[in-house]
Amino acid sequence: MNKIVRLKIGRILFSGLILMAISLPATVFAQEAQPPDVVKTELLEQGKQVYFKRCVWCHGVEGGGDGPSADRLFTRPRNFIQGTFKIRFTDSGELPLEEDLIRTVTNGLPGSAMPAWGGFLKPKEIEAVVEFVKTLVQDRDFNDVEDEEVFVQEFGSNPWGTKEPYHLGVPQEAIDQGKKIFLKNKCFECHGGEGRGDGNPTMKDDWGFPIVAADWQQCWNFRGSRRNHFDPFNIVRTISTGMNGTPMPNFKDEITVEDRWKLAAFVNSLCPRKKMDRLTNKPIADFLISSLYTEGKIAEKIDAPMWAATDHDPLIVDRSAETIDNPRKNYIAMAGQITRGNRNFDPKTDNLWVASRWSAEDNVIFYLVEYHIRFLSTDPEYPDAVAIQWPAKLQDLFGAEKPYFIMGDSKKPVDIWKASFMVQNYRDTNDPKDEGYQLDVTVEEVVGYGFDALASKESEATVQVVDSIFKQGKVSILFKRSLTTEGEFDVQIPSEKFIPVAFLQWSGQHKEKDEYMAISTWYYTILVPPLPDSLYYMPPIMAVVFIGLQGWLVWMTKRTRKMFEEGKARRDFIPDKE
Repeated sequence: MNKIVRLKIGRILFSGLILMAISLPATVFAQEAQPPDVVKTELLEQGKQVYFKRCVWCHGVEGGGDGPSADRLFTRPRNFIQGTFKIRFTDSGELPLEEDLIRTVTNGLPGSAMPAWGGFLKPKEIEAVVEFVKTLVQDRDFNDVEDEEVFVQEFGSNPWGTKEPYHLGVPQEAIDQGKKIFLKNKCFECHGGEGRGDGNPTMKDDWGFPIVAADWQQCWNFRGSRRNHFDPFNIVRTISTGMNGTPMPNFKDEITVEDRWKLAAFVNSLCPRKKMDRLTNKPIADFLISSLYTEGKIAEKIDAPMWAATDHDPLIVDRSAETIDNPRKNYIAMAGQITRGNRNFDPKTDNLWVASRWSAEDNVIFYLVEYHIRFLSTDPEYPDAVAIQWPAKLQDLFGAEKPYFIMGDSKKPVDIWKASFMVQNYRDTNDPKDEGYQLDVTVEEVVGYGFDALASKESEATVQVVDSIFKQGKVSILFKRSLTTEGEFDVQIPSEKFIPVAFLQWSGQHKEKDEYMAISTWYYTILVPPLPDSLYYMPPIMAVVFIGLQGWLVWMTKRTRKMFEEGKARRDFIPDKE
């Protein structure tokens, strides 16, 4: 073969390689093989002491995720034996970097029982316990630098350069394109049609334990998102690396880096912007629920325009013109009721959203209670339920006095409005249903002297649920009641007074019943008074008076100048003092 022929063949091969390279995802170029971070043996003794003091209760003596607390936690603690770690910068199935593990221990894993240890342990203690955890891995070997190569991914940077709260400044076009990528890659099969994690009820992790898809509308629960909950990078990383030990694969070969950021922009746009509590890693609760005064009839349909409202914090995101006159959706934090019986550390709902309206004309008040729950019960013995709780003898309370928040006490009873419901024509494996599912609702009015001393009211029922719906992972219940009633234990709701209120919620699918539930502490609600009539006619009157005064001053100024010019007036002269 002569030199010219070899040169032509070489050029053809080189051109082919260039074309192949152009067609490959950008991350392929960014990956470089490197050995894993070997164990630092000098830190093992210190790490062992930290582990058996802080970590063994959940992760177990040998790191199998089978500590004494494991059965009470959802999701279960990480099993270290196989060396599968969720939050990494490395490819699927590979060992993590040491900095990945340090970051996880320091910041914790939101949405799970794994706390942030950065506030409790010194940096050297965290580094040491990470070294000890490496030794608990039996199926892999951090010290095998030849066979355990890892590839560190590069994810690019935010193409829009946005800062917290991040979604402001992202073009709507990019968000719309991200939704198309979401549909194309069938992300809804696990995450649901509106991203609330309600797509697949049968998922399990690599050890056979139940697991659920992330709720994209609660981004503060994303694993690896602590301290920077709204950053779309968290989503790009997970799409790129997958989550080892779970059904979440990586999409680095299916979705380009550019499109991953667009998909992240869409996912990121679904999450409400709230001020975050750095201690709890959850939104700061809205402890005052303002019931908006409404003239005329209040709509008894949840989809009525007057109930459309934003769940954004107004200090972070301005309300739109369409919702600015509507009641705000308030964030109510929920926790497991753990005082007796089979202690509930893992409520399936950790927050509610509550909005309210009232009408003096009709003497009624409405509360719209909404919450996310991936799947509902189909067992009549265990219906789903949500309740609003009030002091039954509000008039007898003094100052900040309140009943016991878990269904009252022997001296201070509570008035509980409970809506129990079963969903109609529902299977948790159905495809996303745009119109949602209707609910068969039963309303109970209960007097509580404690969770073991509940009694149905003898007075006539006054509470109604006028509308309800379960739609793609969200329950919505619209309560209605008269402001005042004749019942002895009915809370009487006065205007312009702060009234204690609390909330309860039961997940029927998880056999929650009686005292086994999610519960809030006491919040407050207040009926916002109507605007006085003077606010409508006084501003125009004041404007007319102000304009008239301005006109009179201009006329007087012109008249005085004219009098000076015509000599009809003179300026007083005050000579300078010597």
